[in-house]
Amino acid sequence: MKTLLIPVDLTATTDNAVNFGAAWSKTYHYTRIILLKTFYHTIFDPIVMAAEYAPVSQDFRQQEREEAMEQLEALQQRLSNLVGPDISVMTAISEAPLLRAVMEMIKNEQPEMVLLGSNNYQQSTGSIVADNVVSIAKASPVRVLIVPAGYTYQPVQHALVPVDLKALHNLDKLTKLRASPAWHDTKLMVLNVDPSESYRESNGVFRQDEEDLHNYLQDFHHVLYYRNDQNIIDGIMNFSRDHTYQLIIALPGKHSFLYSLTHKSISAAIYRNALEPVMLLK
Repeated sequence: MKTLLIPVDLTATTDNAVNFGAAWSKTYHYTRIILLKTFYHTIFDPIVMAAEYAPVSQDFRQQEREEAMEQLEALQQRLSNLVGPDISVMTAISEAPLLRAVMEMIKNEQPEMVLLGSNNYQQSTGSIVADNVVSIAKASPVRVLIVPAGYTYQPVQHALVPVDLKALHNLDKLTKLRASPAWHDTKLMVLNVDPSESYRESNGVFRQDEEDLHNYLQDFHHVLYYRNDQNIIDGIMNFSRDHTYQLIIALPGKHSFLYSLTHKSISAAIYRNALEPVMLLK
């Protein structure tokens, strides 16, 4: 059963991710969507709320939970209406922290992908899911799709794939995408950011790497581009000013979106990559 897992927190950010997930699941032939909501509260929540608002009682917590369950059921029904009868929509709740809840769902339900809503510098909805994008993306053993707040689904006609020519074996991870007929018409815009500008020389080793890349991607419609920016993220973002694409596909390695998150300012990297969805392959 091809399953899509969408953690939700009933904010505008995750509601938008659900809308995106509805269109994505129909395009790529998913058969099940799981909406995951956690009711985890830290031991400090009652202290903070009591100090700033009012004493927190069990009755208040119960009412809060009941209201959230009603919203979750309404979201489930709305999603069911969007995807139609061929895709089953279920909900799951957890008392665990979000990251642990997601990892448990991955272990028990074996989704093909986790879809996460992410805020950007223009929008902040207080989304717990958005605050945990990086930790979930790093820990997840399955691919992760990060959808910017406010982004409306568009068919993926062009996908940007930043690559490291010294780690071409990571391109093997694209073969699973190729197995789906929905990807057959997607054109890959393969980008190598090379500050040394080796691509301008007749270097035999470099040309062999280039040939190997084309061999890896022989079953895909693809075009190879080069940039000489000193910073990989800058190169990717500068490239986007002159080219149109609907998805960034991030491979492991130094050209990976996730690598950049862990080695630079996390918030800045998210904000700068929030214009289009980013799929992290595992």
